[in-house]
Amino acid sequence: MALASLFALVLAAALPQDGALPRSRQLMLELAAEPRLAGTSGGLQGAKVAARQLRAAGWDVELDERVVVLSLPRRISVRAFADSEAKEPFEARVERYDADALPPGDVPLYNAWTASGKVRANVVDVGFGLRADYEALAQRKIDVRGAIALARYGRAYRGVKVDLATEHGCVGLLLFSESASDGGERGAVWPEGPWKPDWDGQRGSILPIASAPGDPSTPGTPSPRPGEEAPRLTLDELEARLPRIPCTPLGAREARELRTRLADEVGPGPVEVELDLDVPRERRTIRNVIARLPGTGIDPELVIAGGHRDAWVRGANDNASGCVALVRAAERLAARREQGWKPARTLVIGLWDAEEFGLIGSTEWGEANAELLRRRCVTYVNCDASIAGTQFSGGGSPGMLRALRAAAERVSVPGASTNLWQDWCARVKDGAPALGLPGAGSDHAVFAHHLGLPVVEPGFGGHSGGQYHATFDDYTMVREHLDPGWTGHELAGEFLAELLASLADGRVSFDAAEAARSFALRARALGEEEWFGRERGARLSQEFESVATRMERDAVRGGQPELYRVLNRPSLAGREWFRNVLWAPNVEDGYSSVSFPTLRAAAREGATALDAELARIVRELATVRGEAR
Repeated sequence: MALASLFALVLAAALPQDGALPRSRQLMLELAAEPRLAGTSGGLQGAKVAARQLRAAGWDVELDERVVVLSLPRRISVRAFADSEAKEPFEARVERYDADALPPGDVPLYNAWTASGKVRANVVDVGFGLRADYEALAQRKIDVRGAIALARYGRAYRGVKVDLATEHGCVGLLLFSESASDGGERGAVWPEGPWKPDWDGQRGSILPIASAPGDPSTPGTPSPRPGEEAPRLTLDELEARLPRIPCTPLGAREARELRTRLADEVGPGPVEVELDLDVPRERRTIRNVIARLPGTGIDPELVIAGGHRDAWVRGANDNASGCVALVRAAERLAARREQGWKPARTLVIGLWDAEEFGLIGSTEWGEANAELLRRRCVTYVNCDASIAGTQFSGGGSPGMLRALRAAAERVSVPGASTNLWQDWCARVKDGAPALGLPGAGSDHAVFAHHLGLPVVEPGFGGHSGGQYHATFDDYTMVREHLDPGWTGHELAGEFLAELLASLADGRVSFDAAEAARSFALRARALGEEEWFGRERGARLSQEFESVATRMERDAVRGGQPELYRVLNRPSLAGREWFRNVLWAPNVEDGYSSVSFPTLRAAAREGATALDAELARIVRELATVRGEAR
């Protein structure tokens, strides 16, 4: 019997036949039943499950297959020795993995894109592994060259830590989470509680996504479908873009043993660690699940919603939760259509593959459809690890708050007399929710930073745990700790259906005046920084205010977001994939964003270059005002 058929029989036996379970719980049972790491047998099975769920909802579904380079482990060996003379380790872990095994197994603790190889060296504790940590060590005359760095997770993307370790001459990197952040010091550990046991750890990618996310062998161009050919980097070019030292995560127990033996040492201690990693970089097929609900008219505009369906292991919260919410929204929208609703804009749902490796599935799809998306897409809605309770909040591009609010005001808080917007306002310090500047940490990146489109990301929180990228991020974790009763998942599906329907009908949309006023405030704040100055800040702020006034006067809402489209250059200097002049991911931490990146880059060249870049942005804003007439 085929695996899919056997799974369906087991699932049918497990589910009540009277429909007593919340629909989202049934969907989660299917989506998070097995590991679904991209490029593996579990990843293929997960694509089939997600496609079946969306087809059953009444949407047109296709599998968008792409051949990309991935980084899957075959053997992970970590051995710790008391000193350089020791022959026997005091700690040892050797794990093997078969990406094609049936059924799929749990991937061991590893960091995707690590360099393979064997190295043995002294260990040095480098704090969080950030630039300031290495500078502090240097001030104490501690030489980390030739050592294996031991760094805590947090405060920056893990790939940044690898780059900094390499830059400072380390020959390897070990990453771990302190129990105070997500383990036993927070409360009861799994399975009694939601926090991370000390034997588990955080898997994760170390691809330099702040430079260029997606398939590293096809930067800026789409990876081919199976059987097709496409230009790729040579092996030497590819290796030059990827991490050059071995890197792997530890469980808190392993890290605690190392730190205990290093406690009295200043700099590299006598403890040595041997890393022997076999993690080849090889071509694998990934599968995006793309579903469509056609809009009316000729060549309708597009509203796209998406979330990644791959996971390091079972990934119930990250990100079966987002997928469940999207499927529930798809079911609600299909029911509306059955009752006669006809959306003006075409709705697209993308359940992306290989996000965990570096936003690969969404990036390759976005690059493959770039011309169409720049011309017709009006909004992208992202759902990533978005449900862990019922408390609503949201993030996204400036200009999307009005749309988020309008949809939230139409959805009631379960068991209360308030709506989602009122509940959010009540939890914000000054009662005024605001949107930040999305970084590069999820699938919105290709839409916001490469294509110049507005993005929005709703979320439902209230509960937390240490399950991030761990083996126990599973169905039981969600059921027992993150969303008991599945109220948050059902609420998210209801909200997403309302938001997407409103966007598809044109009832809510990108608000250019709102966005321009947001950047006027940021420009004025930039003027308080010495390198930019108040005069420049006032000038730039006034230009954005003029755009906002024109947009409000002409009631410019809906259609293509001209403010973002015009200010979307061929590339940012040194970061060719990124084209958004208004903001870009911060290369120092990989997650957050900085405003006006081209101005900051120009300032490093001098006042003349800075003034020239400012004048160029002013001319582009004049173009936006002209297009609004």
